[in-house]
This record gives sequence, structure tokens and C-alpha cells, in this order.
Amino acid sequence: MSPGAAWIVRRILAGEAQPVPDASLPQAVPLAWKTGTSYGYRDAWAVGLNARYLIGIWTGRPDGTPVVGQFGFASAVPLLNQVNNLLLARPAMSRGGLPSDPRPATVSQGTICWPGGQDLPAGDSNCRRRLASWLLDASQPPTLLLPGQESVRGIRFPVWRNEHGERVAADCPGARESQVEVWPLPLDPWLPASERRRARLGPASESCPPLQTQDTAPLVLSGIRDGR
Repeated sequence: MSPGAAWIVRRILAGEAQPVPDASLPQAVPLAWKTGTSYGYRDAWAVGLNARYLIGIWTGRPDGTPVVGQFGFASAVPLLNQVNNLLLARPAMSRGGLPSDPRPATVSQGTICWPGGQDLPAGDSNCRRRLASWLLDASQPPTLLLPGQESVRGIRFPVWRNEHGERVAADCPGARESQVEVWPLPLDPWLPASERRRARLGPASESCPPLQTQDTAPLVLSGIRDGR
């Protein structure tokens, strides 16, 4: 991992995902942490990194017996914060000062649009949310496709519409092509009605319908059972 990528990930894990001016960036990074919970609530982990120490917390039972309701955020993070506070309060920490963590030259601030993940001109209908973001090497990679959950086109659909705004086949009279970006399919049930895939693509024409409606969820095979 490059220094720039590591810097961005660390800031995200420290709760500083939104870019701020360099003058407002804490030079000593707050505690960056990540949790983990094993299957059956057998282990709860929290690993954190402050300006000087790497801290690992595990809670569980030595014999591996499950503890129902135990998970990283509830069980391990409180202990992680206590250990972090004790370490930061040590006299040696205050005497020596904390190492700074300046922004690498490869990291810059930018603006991106969701769901596509890249910047778009003002007023573009595919920019459903505009957010500030850290950029690595000034690149803006598009939103990645989810294997097995999206079609070949992913979240970007070429759509032809008639003069009434209805979707039509490409060879229909007066058809005009446009590109529509939709949210990833797993988010659809939690989106407002106006942001769901069916609404974003719009109604199909009855007189000259498109060859594929593209507004229904694809069939996904998750497994096979004998006798079914």
C-alpha cells in the first residue's frame, strides 16, 4: 500500500473521512480502529492505532464458548478506548510529544458524485449526491460493480426516450439516447422511491417499448440443494 493510500485509510478509520483544509487537520491522528466478530459470537476484536502505539483487544472465552450478543463494537471498543487513554496519559507521551502525520503530496481534495463515484458537471441528473472526498494521485475511479448482483452494464444504462420522456427501443421514431446511472442494486429497498431503479429509469412506452425493461431485479442463483 502506498503512503498516500495508507494515510487516507487511517484518516477514515479515525473518523476523518471528510476532507478539511490542512490547517484544520489534526497533526497527531486520533485513534484509528476497526472491529471484528467471529461466527457464533465466539470472539470480539478491536484493533486500534494511535500516534505511537498499536493496540489489540480480544474478548471471549478460552474454551471458545459463544457469548450471545458479544461483538467487537460493544465488547472490545470500550476497552480499546480505555487502554488508549491510559497510554496517552503516560508522562513519557507528554514529554516526547506525538509524531505528526502530514498529508502526503499524492493526496488531494476533490468532489465526487454518487452513485457513479466521479465528478460531474453542475446540473447533471446523474449526480444524485455531491460529496467532498480525498483523492489519491488525483484519480476518481468509478463505483465498482458487485459480482453476481449487477448486470453486464452495472449501474450505467444507455436509455432511449421519446418526446414524452418514456423509454423506447433504439430504433423507435424520435428516440434520443441518454446515460442513466442508478444506485447499486442491494441499496434499492432502502432508497427513497424517487431514487430507486424503476423510478430513475422511468416508464416504458406502450407503443414502442424497449427490448428489455431493465427495471426488475436480476435472477441470482445463490446455491443448489438436492431434490429441489
